[in-house]
Amino acid sequence: MEGEASLGEAQRRRFWREALLFAVFGLVCFGVLMSATIDGPSVGFVAALRGRALRILIGLVALLVCFRVRLDAARKFVLPLYVTAVFLCLVPHVLGGVTKGASRWIEIGALRFQPAELIKVLVVLATAEMIERRRALRDSFVRGVLPVIAVPLVGSLALLTQPDIGHAFFLVAIAAILVLCAGIRARHVLVLGGGATLALIFVVQHFGHSRSRMAEFSSGQPGFQIGRGLESFAEGALGGVGIGAGWMKMGWLPEARNDFVLAIVGNELGLVGSLLVLALFALFFVATVEIARSASSSWRFLVAVGLGLTIVLQACINVLGVTFTVPEKGIDLPFLSSGGTNLVFALASVGILLNIARNHTRPLRRRCAEDLVAHG
Repeated sequence: MEGEASLGEAQRRRFWREALLFAVFGLVCFGVLMSATIDGPSVGFVAALRGRALRILIGLVALLVCFRVRLDAARKFVLPLYVTAVFLCLVPHVLGGVTKGASRWIEIGALRFQPAELIKVLVVLATAEMIERRRALRDSFVRGVLPVIAVPLVGSLALLTQPDIGHAFFLVAIAAILVLCAGIRARHVLVLGGGATLALIFVVQHFGHSRSRMAEFSSGQPGFQIGRGLESFAEGALGGVGIGAGWMKMGWLPEARNDFVLAIVGNELGLVGSLLVLALFALFFVATVEIARSASSSWRFLVAVGLGLTIVLQACINVLGVTFTVPEKGIDLPFLSSGGTNLVFALASVGILLNIARNHTRPLRRRCAEDLVAHG
C-alpha cells in the first residue's frame, strides 16, 4: 500500500514537471515568434532568430546547471551571492551608460548585463535562507522578522539608486509573500504593510517619472505609449491581423519588443493568441504550486513558491500595465520580451524548480504529518 502511494506521488511529481516544461516551451516559442516578426523586418529574419537562439542557448545552459546543482550544498553560498548581487546593482553607475535617465546596465564592451534580473532570483533564495535561520525567533519582530525583511530592503535600496522603482518594490513584494507563507503574526503584517505603504508614497513623490505615471493613470486617460498599445489590441480583435502582417511594430508602438510585446501578440494573433499566452502562464503557476507542495523541506517549499511567483508576478504586472489596468511599469514579459538577461535568469529559475521537483525524498506535507504523529 505504501509502495503504491509512493509510486502515485512520483507520477504526480513527474506530471507537474512535464507540465512546467510544456508551459515554458510554449512561452519560449512565442518569444521566438515575436522576435522574428518584430525584429525580422529591420535586421533580417536570420539575424533576429540567431540572436534569439543565442539567448535561449545561454539560458538553457543556466537551466541545466541549476538543475544539476546540489541545492542543500549550495545553500551556504546563497547569502554571499546575494551580497555580491547587491553590489552589482551599484556597478552601472561606473561601468554603465544612462538610458532614459537611469543607470541599470553593466556595459563591458559588447557585453550588457542587467543585475536587477540576478537579484530577483537571489532575493528568493536569500530570504528563504534567512527565514529558516530565524524560524525559532519568528514571534519576535526585532530578532525574528526584521533580519528577514532586511534582506530585500538592502537590495531595494541598491535598485533605488539607479533608479529602478518597479524592481525595488518588486523585491519587497516577493519577500513579503515568503514571510507570509512562513507564518508571520498578524500584528507584524500590519506594521510591515503600513511601513511599505508609507515608503511607496514617499518614493512616488520623490521621483518625477513615477508621479507622472500615477497622474496619468489617475486621470483615466492613457498616455501616448499606452494608447498605442490599446490600439494594437483593438486592431487585432479576436483573430489578429496575421503573423507578420501587423504594422504597429514598425516604430508606431514604442518598446514593442520589450515591455509591450503582448500588444504585438494581440495585434497579430488577436485575443485568441493573448489568451493562449495567459493560459501558459496560468499553467506555469499551477505547476510551481504543485511542485512547492511536494517539496522535501520548508526551505525548498519557500524557494519554489518564490521563484514561481517571481515569474508570474512579473507577467501580471506587465499584462495589467499594458492594458492600462494598473500604472504601467517597465517590467519585461518573461520568456517573450527580447531582454536576454531576463530570459537567462527566468530559465535558470526553471532549472531550480525542476531540481526541487525531481527530489525523491518525502514531500513536505507528508513529512510534517509523520512528525506530528511521531510526537503524539
